[in-house]
Amino acid sequence: MLIWALALTLGLLLAALSYARLGTGAPRLAVALRALGGTLAAALLFDAPLAPTRMLAPWVALDASASWTLAEDGAWRRAVSSADSALAAGGDSLLLIGSSVRAGPAPDTPADLATRVGPLVEQARALGRPIVLVTDGGVEDAERLADLPRGSQVVVLAAAPRSDLGIAEFDAPRGSVVGDTLELRLLVRAGGAGSTPRTLTVTLGGREVASATVDALAPYGEGALRLPVIVPALEGDQRLAAVLDGGDAVAVNDRAEATLRVSGTASVALVSTAPDQDARFALAVLRGTQRGAVRAYWRVAPGQWREGDALRAVPEAVVRRAVEQASLVVLHGDTAYFGPPRSRVRGALVLMAPAEGGDEHYVSGVGDSPLSAALGDLPWDQLPPLRVGAPASGQSLAALLTRRARRGAERAVVSLREGAPRTVIVSAGGFWRWRARGGRPGDAFDAVWGSIFDWVAAASEATGPARERPIIAQELVPRPAVVASGPVGTGPARDLAPRARNAWWLAALALLALCAEWMMRRRIGWR
Repeated sequence: MLIWALALTLGLLLAALSYARLGTGAPRLAVALRALGGTLAAALLFDAPLAPTRMLAPWVALDASASWTLAEDGAWRRAVSSADSALAAGGDSLLLIGSSVRAGPAPDTPADLATRVGPLVEQARALGRPIVLVTDGGVEDAERLADLPRGSQVVVLAAAPRSDLGIAEFDAPRGSVVGDTLELRLLVRAGGAGSTPRTLTVTLGGREVASATVDALAPYGEGALRLPVIVPALEGDQRLAAVLDGGDAVAVNDRAEATLRVSGTASVALVSTAPDQDARFALAVLRGTQRGAVRAYWRVAPGQWREGDALRAVPEAVVRRAVEQASLVVLHGDTAYFGPPRSRVRGALVLMAPAEGGDEHYVSGVGDSPLSAALGDLPWDQLPPLRVGAPASGQSLAALLTRRARRGAERAVVSLREGAPRTVIVSAGGFWRWRARGGRPGDAFDAVWGSIFDWVAAASEATGPARERPIIAQELVPRPAVVASGPVGTGPARDLAPRARNAWWLAALALLALCAEWMMRRRIGWR
């Protein structure tokens, strides 16, 4: 009714301004007609409602995620019953949310491994329809609920706390060499009633390789574990499993698994005769993109080699054997130290030859190569310059191009050579400046080197399928509710009441009132 009050005020103001100079001598009927016409015109302008507010019937959304299975028996049945009650009270239809949004009916057992309300919010806002959400309170994007249309409501069915302990995170290497010592990192979390002491066992290929005792935890408390594991003499893809012994009411979150590729020798080797930041940062990307065991060898002095981050001394014969046997070899520094690279390396090869004292060039773009799609949108104008050496000889595909001082002829600093196996030649140094700057330049470093390593290893039979990370569904991990029951939503809700702009007769009435007032003024002799 505020719009009508504003329209009436404007109509009376228009009439008062039009006849103010006549004072009490103004014809009352003419004043009334002017006020009526002005009021109706303002109502049309502001699209005033012609009836009391009538909102759309709300959708009833039911959280169909697997987290209900962590609660006591009967929690899911109570949730379905609550949704049915909301429908009986005037709800329009039943929607199930979780990993996606779809129409009901409710399943016998909820199984979605996520609870996301974002897609539901987008649909509700598009139609201006309020929502009644029935959930257990564990919503990943709970902040999106504030965007729902006004009149929406959340119904949280709190379950009775239970004693539970689940594996929340499991971090392990993707590959290893027989005899290596791995460090596994795990995070366990207790349920709403805490947890009792438990034993965690780690198996590899069915063999027990480590165990630890997990102390009792407070409600929703967390405990971090670091377990050293010596890799036994097993080769190939082996199942790595972390298992909590029985002892609580929920067994579905007591196990986490990953695949570990075990080999007799390193399947990926980075060998540097002149260690620098480029090699160190490239090693980090290499470890993140390759599934097999990655070994790094550093030449710290003539005849002295060190292995890995611990810089363990190794004889040169070990390094030479790794170069000859690895399925992917990255040679940094003096790439001909062990002889002609292509004749010494049986697998894929990346040559990194630092250009000491070379000219500084800026990246100008990408060439026509298999990497162009992955690198085409990178912010080249924001990247520090590179030290560029002599271009690669022989037939190759130019993947990354540079110009001196952003002018002059382009020069390829990353060249690809097809074949079985593949070869990449990087004739520039200083990439570490990109990574050290962080932000978009740091992302560009990861994109360039990640694309290089992915492409060069793609045709190698020893690299195997894409690396697998252990995925733990957070819906099966104990966690407290992040939303509470009550009204939510600040977005506009659709009003079904008829509006002034849809009533043609209202415009006709305004026009008749103004015409009648004009005729009266003409009869009196006013203009």
